[in-house]
Amino acid sequence: MKTGVHAIIQKIHDDAEAHGSRLYARTKESADTETESENAFYQADFSRRREILKKHGTQELVRLNGHLASRLKRELLAYQHSLIDEIFDMAALKLRNASAKEFSDMFLGAVAGLCGKFFLYLGERSKGKLEEESPERAMRENPGLEITLMEETLPDKSGFILTNDNVEYNCLFEDLIEDKKSGQSAAILKEVFDTIESLPFN
Repeated sequence: MKTGVHAIIQKIHDDAEAHGSRLYARTKESADTETESENAFYQADFSRRREILKKHGTQELVRLNGHLASRLKRELLAYQHSLIDEIFDMAALKLRNASAKEFSDMFLGAVAGLCGKFFLYLGERSKGKLEEESPERAMRENPGLEITLMEETLPDKSGFILTNDNVEYNCLFEDLIEDKKSGQSAAILKEVFDTIESLPFN
């Protein structure tokens, strides 16, 4: 009887152990499968996030490089403008300080080839710079040219203006310098902004 009971108990134990082993194996297999699936998901998600971060990092780097290049171009533009101002200020000063001979030579060069009757207005700062014989010499060298030197001067200007009813030749040094400076500035602006427009900012 005892042996039978022990046998039954042993059988129950053996069955339970076998059942438990099978249950463990199934549970472990299921858990392993789920773990592998989760690992695969997280690996894919990590790779996806890494690519996103890498892409955003690259875009951010490009954006920062673009802004840096833009700032450097603006600084270069400001420097070039200041340099242009300095150069043209020096040129204007040199023209204003031209000797009577230099001024007269500039005048004769400006009127060469002109024909017609003109009134000559000197800038206030150039009064006395034109040699007295220069208008007569200009008329001798350019047949058909008649020049009348006006007593009235142009305030705070250097150089001269030749004018008649049809045309005006502005040879005021300040205006000539400003026109030239504006042309140089426009060329620099175009060059800089063409470069900036070609930079990637996205």
